[in-house]
Amino acid sequence: MKRFLRLLARRFGYEFLHRTDDAVLQSLLDAYNDLRLSPRDLLRWDHRLAHLASLSHLRSQLHLHAIDLLIDVGANRGQFALDARRAGYTGEMLSFEPLAAHQAHLSNLAARDGRWRIFPCGLGATAAELDLHVYHDDTFSSVLTVNPSAQNNFGHLVALERVERISIRTLDEILAEREIGPARRIFLKTDTQGYDADVLAGAADTLRQTLAVLTEATVAPLYDGSSRLEEINALLLPLGFARAGLFPIGYAPETHTLIELDCFFCRPASHISPPQ
Repeated sequence: MKRFLRLLARRFGYEFLHRTDDAVLQSLLDAYNDLRLSPRDLLRWDHRLAHLASLSHLRSQLHLHAIDLLIDVGANRGQFALDARRAGYTGEMLSFEPLAAHQAHLSNLAARDGRWRIFPCGLGATAAELDLHVYHDDTFSSVLTVNPSAQNNFGHLVALERVERISIRTLDEILAEREIGPARRIFLKTDTQGYDADVLAGAADTLRQTLAVLTEATVAPLYDGSSRLEEINALLLPLGFARAGLFPIGYAPETHTLIELDCFFCRPASHISPPQ
């Protein structure tokens, strides 16, 4: 009977799939349902499949390193933290997002979660007051200004809409205030549209107890003074981190050339406790 039903479904262009509660497999199914309707949208395929691979790798890193504190710098609307929850992470989360328009949304998400704290500030190498450039597509918003390459590739999406004055603090300062002890097992994610090297520079003490890092890095900068992949490598590799995964996340729309990557770094196996 099962075989007959499968054959009947295939005759009409359908396929039976096993139900799953696995977050990565569910995301794969969602990607399938999306991409089958846009077979010629190559950039959409690249973005969806790279995000899926990055999500799978994130789940592996959280489990392998038995992470109990996730730090999310550049939270935007909470997408990364929600991905971590979908991937099975149940521990404490600290998210940093300076853009005023997202504060109410993030606060509502955190209130429903119970183990998620929102900080309405940016992070950097030193404490400061800086201008945040808010662009038409606010995922491009940054303390840095977009360059001609960004304008040529993304047009109205990087049109400046307003400037907000924001507070910049260091991660080391905030964790010291919260008395985060050396026993914590930290995963640090930073995605600040070109400012990630400064975030890491202000986290020297934090990085000593960090087991894994996910940072955005560019090979074709969209911002003046943006952190390049080589700069991120130079900051993290001497601290004992190893490259753990590189996933392309941004391409030039017309040429399909690579712009940005999700870059995972981790401590070697000798630092890892066996997963429970």
